[in-house]
Amino acid sequence: MRQVLFFVLCFMTGISGSVKAQSSFLGSKGAIGITYSGLGDNQAYYFESLDGVGSYHGKGYYSLGITYVRPLTNTIDMETGIAYSTYKYQVGSAPMPDAPEPYNTTNAVVDIPVTVRWNFLKYFFLNGGLLLGIDTGQEDHLDSQTGIGATIGVGAKYDLKKMPVGLFVNPYFKIHCLIPFSIGNHHQRTDESGFRLGALYYLR
Repeated sequence: MRQVLFFVLCFMTGISGSVKAQSSFLGSKGAIGITYSGLGDNQAYYFESLDGVGSYHGKGYYSLGITYVRPLTNTIDMETGIAYSTYKYQVGSAPMPDAPEPYNTTNAVVDIPVTVRWNFLKYFFLNGGLLLGIDTGQEDHLDSQTGIGATIGVGAKYDLKKMPVGLFVNPYFKIHCLIPFSIGNHHQRTDESGFRLGALYYLR
């Protein structure tokens, strides 16, 4: 999934340099909508190589959100909102005699993103920005994911002709807790890659 998304981002960035499109939100007060994210991979890891720590394998995730998009210029939009995400992991113990069997755990994070959309061609956009993550998980199997993260993606959009409604699909990559709010020498990060699906209602 990550390799496919990287290829798509590079391809779209290459063709967007010379072809621009007008924002779909011009002439309106923006749009508000709902989103669903999933259909991808999630992982938990350390930036450093550490001995004696357990392994974490992502077992899937989903996210539900509310989004608001507002035009800034002819081709640039700002997007913000809030999303609630649930992640599943399989936790394995560090290699040692009589190590316990792997077990599953879940974690939940609330994200408040602030991203920018750059529209190109007629139906496509690039988006990226920062997000505030708030870890709401009740289990202590993962380091807290409260902090500043980042996201990048590419999307396709389509506006219905007879209704003030737009649809979009947005393959993306997101990393949580690039800048953690908790103190520690070795902080665990999580990431995800997948598809965000959304429906928007234009505000006139």
